[in-house]
Amino acid sequence: MSDSAFHLARDAASGFAREGAGVRLAVEPRLGIAKLQVLGSDPDFWFEEALGIAAPAPLREIEPEPVACAWLAPGEWLVTGPEEDVERVRQRCDNVAGNLGLMVDITHARAAFELSGVGARNVLAAHCPLDLSDKEMPVGAAKRSTFSDTGVFISRRPDRDGAPCFRLIFDQTMAAYAERLLDATTTGAAP
Repeated sequence: MSDSAFHLARDAASGFAREGAGVRLAVEPRLGIAKLQVLGSDPDFWFEEALGIAAPAPLREIEPEPVACAWLAPGEWLVTGPEEDVERVRQRCDNVAGNLGLMVDITHARAAFELSGVGARNVLAAHCPLDLSDKEMPVGAAKRSTFSDTGVFISRRPDRDGAPCFRLIFDQTMAAYAERLLDATTTGAAP
């Protein structure tokens, strides 16, 4: 598939948004996504040297504007934000890491959604086994989990209008499946 076909598909998806029963679900079509992985005895030190900030703690996400960096595993992080900024971070890390790192742009391999509202936890709980309470999933938390029959990356974003907000990232091959489940649950979610 050509690059222009990817852009056309992403532009078409940008119109997807649903609201119902205290929940808003929208596609984040222009979200850049990169995976950073570094080998070495002290990956957190490498992260700080490469980016000039402390690495996020396990299961946490930090937002050194204009991007967000989430811990995935020791020596492995997910960077999200505007595509050009994510690419800039990815290139910088690639240059610093050399042969000790793998810095991959996975923007076109993923689909991102934002789910917010007073019923957002109910929508997620219908498909995901995580405890999504404020205590276990506070703002800044980032976790990988199952979502029905697929995997998902979930980060808790700053609240919107006093209600929780989550970013959900799926493998692109499961995007239609996830969208169908989220859409059906969103329209029937109770606050």
